[in-house]
Amino acid sequence: MTDDQNAAVEAKMTEEEILQALASKDSMVVRQAAFEAANQGLKSALPLLVSLFESQSMGIIEAVEVAVRKIRGEEAVRLIIPVLRNEDATVRNIAMDILREIAEDDVQSMIDLVYDEDPDIRIFATDILGSIKNASVVQVLSEALIHDPEVNVRYQVAISLGEIKDPKCVEVLKQAIADEEWVQYAAIGALAKIRDTQSVDVLLQALDTVSPLVVSIIIEALGGISAVKAVPRLLEYLAKWDGPIRIKALKAIIQILGPNALSFLGAQQLTSFQEYMIEALKEKDEETLMVILSGLSSVGMDPAVTKAILDLGKRIDANVQLELLQKIIDTLKLIGYNEELENALSSDNEVVRRIAIETCGGLQGKGGRFVLKRHFEQMNSEDKKHAINLMATNSDEHDIPFFVNHLEHSQEPEVICAALRFLGVKQKHVESAPTMIKFLESEDQNIHDAALEACLALEDEETVLKITSYKDNERADLRKMAIYTMGYINAEFFFEDLAKAMDDSDSSVRKTAIEAIGYGLPESETKNKMLMFAMQDEDKEVRLNTVGIMSEQMNEELIPTLVTALSDTDDWVKMRALEVLGLYKIDSVVQTVIDMIPNSEKLVKLKIIETLALIGGDQAFQALLGLVDSDDSDIQHAAQVAMESITRELGENDE
Repeated sequence: MTDDQNAAVEAKMTEEEILQALASKDSMVVRQAAFEAANQGLKSALPLLVSLFESQSMGIIEAVEVAVRKIRGEEAVRLIIPVLRNEDATVRNIAMDILREIAEDDVQSMIDLVYDEDPDIRIFATDILGSIKNASVVQVLSEALIHDPEVNVRYQVAISLGEIKDPKCVEVLKQAIADEEWVQYAAIGALAKIRDTQSVDVLLQALDTVSPLVVSIIIEALGGISAVKAVPRLLEYLAKWDGPIRIKALKAIIQILGPNALSFLGAQQLTSFQEYMIEALKEKDEETLMVILSGLSSVGMDPAVTKAILDLGKRIDANVQLELLQKIIDTLKLIGYNEELENALSSDNEVVRRIAIETCGGLQGKGGRFVLKRHFEQMNSEDKKHAINLMATNSDEHDIPFFVNHLEHSQEPEVICAALRFLGVKQKHVESAPTMIKFLESEDQNIHDAALEACLALEDEETVLKITSYKDNERADLRKMAIYTMGYINAEFFFEDLAKAMDDSDSSVRKTAIEAIGYGLPESETKNKMLMFAMQDEDKEVRLNTVGIMSEQMNEELIPTLVTALSDTDDWVKMRALEVLGLYKIDSVVQTVIDMIPNSEKLVKLKIIETLALIGGDQAFQALLGLVDSDDSDIQHAAQVAMESITRELGENDE
């Protein structure tokens, strides 16, 4: 613990001081006292704390909530219970949230509320008892499910039993299926959560006697329980049901059997089931479509299924429904190649072509890539981009001639980049090095970057020397490339060149040089001096980058340089320096950081608050206390959170 932290511990308020402060009319004093009571676990403060729920200040109420949650205990539970009757709905909800967390400290007091005259209180009580998931309350809740006169209470009881998930309550939940509709609904949902197969028979029996709403939840429950014995009955009812209920039944069967298990259905059953699944692809609900696609993935290379799935692709928003798009592609991969898939490569619909390209590119074996290569020259530029990138990822040495040809003759940047990545990074095709080197001078940044990556990946000495020879080139981007390569290969060997580059006329070259020195050289006095020198650079990006390097290469000699950065003309440099000082808990800079507050912009102030929270100590706490009543709500909130963090850390260290 630091000296500041020790001082803070010694400066703790006494019990009497806390109790007096809680009665203050000054909201800041009250909040501080609440935090201190929480930190000390002061149970004697509970009556006063709970009385403050009548306050009109949300700041005080929030502080009280934090304190009661932390102090907790039987008395806290008993004191909070009356707050459930507060006229203010917000306060009642806060009391509910607190009790959900601490009610297990006095379960009996909560059980007593199950018999309260007020049905709302009984609802609150059963809700809370469900949330604490204590098996000891199953009996009392089970009795309430059968005997409570209010349907809304019984509904909540069923939900709570589902949250507890104790198999002992299965029988009473089965009885509740004969209750009113909403209780039936909740009871069946609870059985689904418990996943007890004993309930399957009673659920199946109820299918012919309950409302469509309850039929719907029964089907969902059977799917959730994975009730295999329910499948014949569900299959039987598919022809009887239509609309949403049939959809739910389809989903349940797929969920129970799993996509692969559908193949065990009889031929006639599978044919009908497949037709129902294809029809279900017209639905709009994304979750439903995902399940149906899982079912269709096991039907084999059926062109009719492929066509239906591709038709679905026409209707989706490929820029928004990304998960569904991927599911379509994955399903088609499992179905495999057929003519419908190949024909889709020439579709008028952009999304369908994209689906077909990505499916073919991901098929097992060479067949999919062969189809793509056969159609490649007829594709538009965008489709070529998708196709070549997929092939670059999934191709092997047998496809080298295809990529060499397009590297040498293509005029399309994306195709060239993909060929560079495949030949250089994936295949290390040294024979293509002369062609790759030519692209280093490309004016297209993407091609240049891909060529550099490819050349370095070859790990060929002659190629590397060719790259470093650009160090004195008139083009800054090529000098930057050479400097980057020197750092990538061996920063110590190229030290003189890197040091010279720190005075380059182009800031991007200087930035690259300091990165090479910062990450490539071992810790030394010389390296520290070069980092300090870089902090004087006229370009803010160089300075910002240097601070970033310091954050990973931190040592005591660099602290004064970081302190100097707190006075930088650029706010982002200041904030990055603050971040590093906070990360390493440099407590010697606390006063300097505090002195920045009055003249700093909002973003910098927020970073100062964060830094003070990380460093901690009494000096930081007092400075933050002065910001709690800021006119800016963001500053106020950040300061409050920071103070809580400091008091929490002090408490943990004290323990």
